[in-house]
Amino acid sequence: MGRERRPIKITLTQSEADELLVPAGEGGHQQLQDHLRSQLADGNLTIQLGDAELGKIIRYMTQYGSGGFQGRLQRALRRPLTVLISGE
Repeated sequence: MGRERRPIKITLTQSEADELLVPAGEGGHQQLQDHLRSQLADGNLTIQLGDAELGKIIRYMTQYGSGGFQGRLQRALRRPLTVLISGE
């Protein structure tokens, strides 16, 4: 019997959340960006991610160049992901 998977909760600062609240542009990332924006609605600063979503975000941040969305992901999530990984 495997472990029950729980969503990963990431709390952002307002300026980090603002990076993700920019209206979606064109390209293949709109679904992910819309998902993140919906979680940040009404001033919420916490997003919940499953394993697949976290993997997708890391791929966007590290493998897909330096486009607008990729840069916003890096600015928004670099600090909280570092905290998550380091356990601070």
